[in-house]
Amino acid sequence: MPTFINGKIFTGIDQTTFVSAMTIEDGHVTWVGESSDITDPNAIDLHAKTVLPGLIDVHTHPKYIADALHGVACTPPNVNSIKDMQAALRQSPAFGKGPDTWIEGWGFDETKLAEHRTPTVDDLDEISTTQPIFVYRSDCHSSIGNSKALELAGITATTPDPVGGFIGHFDDGRPNGYMKEVAATQLLIKAKSAQSYQGDVDNMANSSRHYLQNGIVAIGEMMGRIRPYDSLKLYQDAVKAGFKPKSSIYYVYDEVASNANLKPTNDDQLRIAGIKVFMDGSISGETAYNQQPYPSGQNGVCLTDATKLKQAVTYAKQQHLQVAIHAMGDAAIQLILDVTDKMQPWLSDRPSIRIEHASILSNQMLKQINMATMNYALVTQPIFFFAEDESYRHYLSPQQFNEAYRVKSMMNTKAEFALSSDAPCTPWAEPDSPFVNIYAAVTRTAVNGDVVNPEEAIPVPDAVLAYTNWPARIGGFSENGQLTPGYAGDFVVLDRDIFSVPHEELKDIRVAETWMGGEQVY
Repeated sequence: MPTFINGKIFTGIDQTTFVSAMTIEDGHVTWVGESSDITDPNAIDLHAKTVLPGLIDVHTHPKYIADALHGVACTPPNVNSIKDMQAALRQSPAFGKGPDTWIEGWGFDETKLAEHRTPTVDDLDEISTTQPIFVYRSDCHSSIGNSKALELAGITATTPDPVGGFIGHFDDGRPNGYMKEVAATQLLIKAKSAQSYQGDVDNMANSSRHYLQNGIVAIGEMMGRIRPYDSLKLYQDAVKAGFKPKSSIYYVYDEVASNANLKPTNDDQLRIAGIKVFMDGSISGETAYNQQPYPSGQNGVCLTDATKLKQAVTYAKQQHLQVAIHAMGDAAIQLILDVTDKMQPWLSDRPSIRIEHASILSNQMLKQINMATMNYALVTQPIFFFAEDESYRHYLSPQQFNEAYRVKSMMNTKAEFALSSDAPCTPWAEPDSPFVNIYAAVTRTAVNGDVVNPEEAIPVPDAVLAYTNWPARIGGFSENGQLTPGYAGDFVVLDRDIFSVPHEELKDIRVAETWMGGEQVY
């Protein structure tokens, strides 16, 4: 029964409630108060450090992160050209390991590369033609592979595009290695995952420390899969091997639409929470579904029409699952609202529908959310404009840019609100740092110094609640989000006071300790 004293403990009840002491018993907080009330000589002294409830990344891609952690970051500030990418991939620990070992990378954005083009199969073949190579684009929707990867995936000049995806080709018809959008990228991923299930389990288990050193004690897995194996089994085996973060899995709707047995589970460590629907792609990839065209004249891609969206919502309602809907473009978001705003919610313990990203919101959309019968959540990622400001400036009209990542406006709607990372789907070397995301939400400043819609800045306490209490309510982590009696004894100790440091230092904050159930795990 550890007791902690002399801390600056943010309880997570609201923006202003702090205590200096707490007691944890059987994994849960049993008392909070002031250090002067404690007489226990064995109490653990926090030495005036700031303590937060364990952080929750309610929209992330742990399988992708597990892959990325043993892969190569092809992101700024270290990779700024295709030549840099080739050099970085040659430094991968997997390089030279033989034809059964994939060389993996992540995070490239062609607009940030000196050549201003997407790398091709020929670029990757300069690294190796005997080892398969797979590199995620920054949005994790698209990817590139070398000739060996294409061979293992069975992709040839005559392979048809999968529904919702596009296989790139050179002018002569030969596949150029670019796999555009999730459906195409999955062709490579399935070939890769089919080769080594145990390797995927090991990578997941090894990624546990990554989350804990970022203070993240609970996660939302937003890419649950049935093929080539069930994501629930992957997590179950990873937990047995030492994976510690509490996890909620959202299955891609297209893979489970005919599965009448997919039901929510309520285990505190690992649960099935919902389904994931893709409305569109990404802004930086010119595939977000927008009302106004990109400079190319295209409006992006609509991956789910009104009929299919209604089918997905009906399925979720029948199965008593939450729906998390990826929507970055304003046309995609508007379609969600028009189809669902008059529907009756079917979940009472959390929002029935989560709109993920909600990157471009007009005043009319915000009003429609407030007037809706449906109970929504808005889960967004300011780290996108932090890392991708140039792309947003280039691809969006001035009006659209002014409506981008309206964090304060989202927070002031009746919808539940949370910050999250969508990691590793952004071109930044620390894609799921909560503190970079908080910095972006508070300062509205991109890495290049551009200030993005400063009127949408939020105070630090609100940003902290958006990583603790609020995502707990959205993601079904009912035991987390607060440090008050009855809640899990999951908390983080910071290396500096997030509530008093200059805002410029927010992105540099680090976690000194992470505790789960009253036991130190980092």
